[in-house]
Amino acid sequence: MSRKYNAKQTRENIIETAIQLFMEKGFEKTSMQDIANTLGISKGGIYHHFKSKEDIIDIVRENKANSVEAQLNKWRETIKAQSAKEELIAILEKNITDQQAHSMDEVFRTQMKSPDFIVSMMKNSIDSSAPAFAQIIKEGIEDGSITTNYPEECAEVFFLLINIWCDPVIFQADPEKSYKRLQFVQEMMKSMGIDIVSDKVIEETADLLKKLYPEAYDQKE
Repeated sequence: MSRKYNAKQTRENIIETAIQLFMEKGFEKTSMQDIANTLGISKGGIYHHFKSKEDIIDIVRENKANSVEAQLNKWRETIKAQSAKEELIAILEKNITDQQAHSMDEVFRTQMKSPDFIVSMMKNSIDSSAPAFAQIIKEGIEDGSITTNYPEECAEVFFLLINIWCDPVIFQADPEKSYKRLQFVQEMMKSMGIDIVSDKVIEETADLLKKLYPEAYDQKE
């Protein structure tokens, strides 16, 4: 007796296999046929679930965005802070160094010239990342470590600037310009009563951008 077809499991297997191949071979060098061959199914079996590689990437990005709150709560369990402000500083620093948080960076960076992908990132920043961040800002207002009147708005603008404006592919910049943009975000948040962007975060974010986008910086130097 043949096993019953499980559409959900097949879809999950396709996503998992595609991610593995994207990370090993690179997004551009991975074909739908490669994914099918690795899974041992027909290419038509993949097209039944996904229209293209870009469609798979969109699902992966969406799943990651939906897990932001869970990841944030996981970090909060390990952080010992005296105030919400200290906790946010620690979270930002942890986000830079956490390998799992950046496991898909190399794959996502290949899509940074796609307008649809950028719009999706912007939407996810507002819908997923910002609300969880804003909640901790509100806790900081309550404990007196943060003084802003605009917790939601500051959280939204922060993620839009960090994820979109500071990206040297979306808005071209050399290392010096990127660094100044990060400093601006630091000063902007500080002026709004949310002094949470440490010099360490700026340094490590700048280093991460250099690692992710060497070709973008090479073109400007």
